[in-house]
Amino acid sequence: MLQRYLISFLLVFLSIPLFSQTDLIFKQTAVEHLRKGEYVEAVESLNVAILKEPGLAELYYLRGYAKYSLDDFMGAEDDYTRSIEISPYLADVFTNRAVVRSQVQNFKGAMEDFARALEMDGKNGEIYFYRARTNLYLKKNYSCLVDCNKAIQLKFPGEAVYILKANAEQEIKRFPEAIEDLGIAMKLNPLNGYVYTQRGMVWVDMNKMDSAIIDFTHAVNLDSLNTFALFNRALAYVKVADQAKALRDLNAVIRISPYNSYAYYNRAIVLIGMKDKRAAIHDFDVVSKLDPKNITSYYYRSKLKSEIRDYQGALDDLNKTIDLLPDYTDAYYDRYEVKIKLKDQKGAMADYKHATELTEKNHYNPDSLKAERKDYLKSLVKLSGDFEQMNTLNSKLQNQSVDIRLKPMYGMLLWKTDFEKVKLLDVYKKEHYFTHILSYTNQPGLISDSVLKAEVDRQTRRIDSSGMKPDAWFRRGVSYYHLRSYDRAIADFNATLTADSGYIAAWFGRANARYELIQLINMQDDYHREITIGKTIPKAPAPALTASLEHTYEAVIRDYDRALALDPDNAFTWYNRGYVNSQMGNYKAAIEDFTRALTLRREFAEAWYNRGLLNILMNENHPGCNDLSRAGELGINDAYRVMKRYCYK
Repeated sequence: MLQRYLISFLLVFLSIPLFSQTDLIFKQTAVEHLRKGEYVEAVESLNVAILKEPGLAELYYLRGYAKYSLDDFMGAEDDYTRSIEISPYLADVFTNRAVVRSQVQNFKGAMEDFARALEMDGKNGEIYFYRARTNLYLKKNYSCLVDCNKAIQLKFPGEAVYILKANAEQEIKRFPEAIEDLGIAMKLNPLNGYVYTQRGMVWVDMNKMDSAIIDFTHAVNLDSLNTFALFNRALAYVKVADQAKALRDLNAVIRISPYNSYAYYNRAIVLIGMKDKRAAIHDFDVVSKLDPKNITSYYYRSKLKSEIRDYQGALDDLNKTIDLLPDYTDAYYDRYEVKIKLKDQKGAMADYKHATELTEKNHYNPDSLKAERKDYLKSLVKLSGDFEQMNTLNSKLQNQSVDIRLKPMYGMLLWKTDFEKVKLLDVYKKEHYFTHILSYTNQPGLISDSVLKAEVDRQTRRIDSSGMKPDAWFRRGVSYYHLRSYDRAIADFNATLTADSGYIAAWFGRANARYELIQLINMQDDYHREITIGKTIPKAPAPALTASLEHTYEAVIRDYDRALALDPDNAFTWYNRGYVNSQMGNYKAAIEDFTRALTLRREFAEAWYNRGLLNILMNENHPGCNDLSRAGELGINDAYRVMKRYCYK
């Protein structure tokens, strides 16, 4: 919806001769990317333009819009704020900042921005529309209706305002009015499937399931990937006791959107109704992985496991339920029964006593599911949110799946390769380095094995002819490292340090080689461990052992420490030490290391990304999401995908 207003805004800015010809190219390129929906590319072009002209408000406005379109709402708010600080005279910027502030639930700030925008441009229906949307989110349904009517009076175009108005009417149970509004929306755009989906939901609230199913079906016919329509049609089929069709629709949602925890949850409920308990347990397994704080999934899974006599599994789930909600009376009663089955009389009686105490305490505010949900089907989850974020088949970058893991360590390169794939560090006039410019990369396979083997042969000849030459040992060690011959690399780095204990790059190289050797040993031992957001923080692993106990994570850290003692200004050493600390489970130390790397190299995208992931892992979501926003701005696309899943619920 903001797209239409953005274009006219852009045309105004492009007509202002504030740029040199070269600078204008970056701005025009960014605008072209925005028009095509290429938001990552737009951010890249605007980064360059801002670097050249940091005092121009419109550049931050444009980048804010690009970030908003990537669902980086924190980053968008920061850019809109910067635009306003430079030039606080445009209603559009306040409106856009109000929209993103609503997304991050800063509703007070959003309403202040809407008020400022209306002071500047009180005849702009767009401002009333977006304020209406915020009012709807806040359950201020009558205020929403007032703003919708004002937007319509001001000729706000399109069907969206009528859909929004219908939402508010539905919330206050004025169903005929909602149906009328949606009828107008259909006339304005008969190809908008969401209109039919919304009307179907109104029919459901009116208990007219046949009409609801017809509208949901029409929406699906318009767009077979409309997971929201499929999901709601499934719930409607449950209402008319057609569980087979409900299951078919939920299967379709999961096929399109394999990370949709709501679909798995509801499919589990339907499967329970179809007496397929084991399949339901499997779906609850998926829910607990996708949404580790979903209490009801653990609780229901415990009941199913009890029914199939998996009492230990039931106990584990009840323990998790109580961990998440310590005052959950039903869970204590159920755990009492499970412990009786497991012949834990003492534990059973303790749970029974605690449950009784909670019942007395909560007499006027019971939490029992038993009274209200004896029928599992009553616990189907109804949604009113946007399902687009869960559709992995659509084209939005931030909606695509992401393998969430830290960006890897950096190693040294001694050979020329594509400039975009390396980072350079100026160490001119610094002692203990073998060159003035160091080259680092975290991308494997940039140098062919034939080139590396030729380098090994060349340096071997130098060593054989001239004896103890640190530079030759070091260069051969780096070559062995990239050939994944870590034992030989370590031996050469040892020789380098024997000849020159101040050879900084050898301390760094040996740390890297030791780490990779540990990974190789662990892999052979079938060792597997990942840092996973949303789960219990894993314990630090036992150190990998060799016969001599030489290669441990602690030894890796000691090598980085020696390198940092000689040169505390090397951001790549801090970064790598942060990475290894994270693998050891030393998350606070890792965050501190990434922070040191960032103080030395502000544009270190991977350090922003890794620190962001670790902050979220430590439940520090706000600083974590800010870090991810910065990482996305600097070119790490995965940051937008992670933010979509963890920053804005």
